[in-house]
Amino acid sequence: MLVGIDRWYPSSKRCSECGHTVAKMPLSVRDWVCPECGSLHDRDVNAARNVLTAGLAGLVCGENVSPVLL
Repeated sequence: MLVGIDRWYPSSKRCSECGHTVAKMPLSVRDWVCPECGSLHDRDVNAARNVLTAGLAGLVCGENVSPVLL
């Protein structure tokens, strides 16, 4: 089964540790520190973690993160 996530889901701007979402982040920013919990993130690795979490939440718990079954 393939689960799609809404294309506007803020996966690279949301802290995969505490869930805080940064309002704006230019694409040139590749590493960032969460202002809430202080976690250091590689933007792409953080996005991958968030996409996985969102997909699993949609499948297992029915959480509303705008998953689309393809």
